[in-house]
Amino acid sequence: MIRTMAKALAYSKAPKTTFALQHPRQSVRLAKTRWDLKHALAPRITAVGAAIVALPLGFLIGRMARHQNGDHV
Repeated sequence: MIRTMAKALAYSKAPKTTFALQHPRQSVRLAKTRWDLKHALAPRITAVGAAIVALPLGFLIGRMARHQNGDHV
């Protein structure tokens, strides 16, 4: 019971450090994943691709909606 209370106190004071000390392998994996996501090229390409598709599609839908309402200029 005292150990559980000590863990709870440690997690409340410094959660990242406590997690790293109690789960070293998993904390290394999480740090590597964080670094990979930050420096990877694929998420950036995906974001640009989504913008290239979404912007014209949004403009087209907006124009169609305005045209149907009779608000076209």
